[in-house]
Amino acid sequence: MGDRADRKRNFRTPLGVAEKPNMDALAKTGSIGIVDPIAPGVRPGSDVAHFALLGYDPYEFYTGRGGLEAVGAGLKMGAGDIAFRCNFSTVNDRMIVTDRRAGRSTYGREELAKVLNTIKLKESEVSFEFVPTVEHRAVLVLRGKGLSRRVTDTDPHTEGRTAQRSKPEDESDESKRTSEILNDFTEKSHQMLGDHPINVDRVRRGLPPANIILSRGPGSLPPMEKLETKYSIKTACVGVAPIVRGICSLAGMRLIDVKGATGGLDSDFKAKTGAALDTMKENDLVFLHIKAPDVASHNGNFEQKAEAIERIDEGIAEVVRSVDLTVDYVVLTSDHATPVSVKDHSADPVPILIAGPDFDASGVETFSERTAAVGNLGRLLAIHLMPIMMNRLGRVEKFGF
Repeated sequence: MGDRADRKRNFRTPLGVAEKPNMDALAKTGSIGIVDPIAPGVRPGSDVAHFALLGYDPYEFYTGRGGLEAVGAGLKMGAGDIAFRCNFSTVNDRMIVTDRRAGRSTYGREELAKVLNTIKLKESEVSFEFVPTVEHRAVLVLRGKGLSRRVTDTDPHTEGRTAQRSKPEDESDESKRTSEILNDFTEKSHQMLGDHPINVDRVRRGLPPANIILSRGPGSLPPMEKLETKYSIKTACVGVAPIVRGICSLAGMRLIDVKGATGGLDSDFKAKTGAALDTMKENDLVFLHIKAPDVASHNGNFEQKAEAIERIDEGIAEVVRSVDLTVDYVVLTSDHATPVSVKDHSADPVPILIAGPDFDASGVETFSERTAAVGNLGRLLAIHLMPIMMNRLGRVEKFGF
């Protein structure tokens, strides 16, 4: 949700432009400030940012994104398994990537995934599982002995470049072996998908063919202490994005599925908010994740982002009506900034509001990056948010005598 001021819009951000009476009401009666997801000047990925929001030091616990995505997609991960984030992508006859996301279309992906799962790898002792997740995304898990996450991506991360061959990042036999296996899978994905009837039909429909699988973000499972053990609390997560579900699952949070929740701009925000409120009845902490502003940001669409914020605010209306702020707490913030002008994550701090018992009223009339920057919470690191809230719940042990 965080963004940068737009000179053409009187130095306002999408959050500053959006009509959001419910966020404004919470900010007026609660405390506001800004948060550095990792540290000033450190540009975070969504994965490490969520580690920090939940109180886990990403420098200690982060072992790559792939494993988190796999767990979030409901796949089993063993101690030696390596997982990759994947895209259904489009390459031309010279293997140049023309669309990293194959038009973001889900058409036919289940049928294509079935074919991919019949691939016979050269390394017969290594098995794999390929599962589609949200939109054009998927997860690939390699299972076997002697694997390593220290390999490079096959995804070039931009259109107009050739699909990459994975390379080992160190001199170990495990890294060399894993990169060879990944290259084998990538080449065979292109061979099997190129002339598949689904892709013939996609082209007929005006869609780019999903004719290769590109991989990135190799990862293994991190050793994480459950929040229930750490703070003696019951927790739940309402979210669709596999990365969020994966981290929350490893933190011991119960995953709540919501009908109409897609993880995209068309997601039913009111249904997700309602599910979070229902889940609050039996949990001490409920984590509600909405991805839509990030999608609009990556699209570079200011108006779309402001509209998404307004729709989220409509969902928050039920929070304002239902939550007793003399007893319970509401925290609203972002995992990172994604400025529309950048179309990618940035190191900018993000606004935060905390409403509930014993938090001073900010007295501001609106919630935005500008008001938060001079707010009464000051400037925090995201990793400190969980201890701050657990202190308010009386779940933090005293340090010293």
